[in-house]
Amino acid sequence: MTPDASFYQFSKEVWQAVNDQAMHALVRKEFCPEESRIESIRCVHLDEENENEYGRQIWFFEAAGIDPIGRRHRLYGALDFSVQYGLLEPSRAMLMDEPQHRQRFLQSIVRPVESQVWGSPSTKVWVRLTLASVIILSAIWLLVLAAWLMERSA
Repeated sequence: MTPDASFYQFSKEVWQAVNDQAMHALVRKEFCPEESRIESIRCVHLDEENENEYGRQIWFFEAAGIDPIGRRHRLYGALDFSVQYGLLEPSRAMLMDEPQHRQRFLQSIVRPVESQVWGSPSTKVWVRLTLASVIILSAIWLLVLAAWLMERSA
């Protein structure tokens, strides 16, 4: 949990919107909305909206879901919201069987992994092959051009 999220006072409307999105996540996965319940909703990451960029809120929740067969499931959810002009806009909702998956999701947001495409060995091979082929084709073209110019001048 980020420190700024633990002491922030959210309005009743924000809590209701988050609760509604959590219930929608259960319904989308075909859990019974009447018998399933949302438990322990909390904000775990908060980026305040400012003049230059939108804000972001990540919420975690636990749920007891009842599937169509009537079996009970313990579920762990994550909700990602964009804060635009003071309004919560849902971005993503995830429902998982294990709480560790939520933590990985949160870590990917808090500390995004840099794209390491250029450091990959296969990328280095393809870049070198491309450069070699350009150099070889350029050399062949220059030799053909030189031969043609010599032939015309003779």
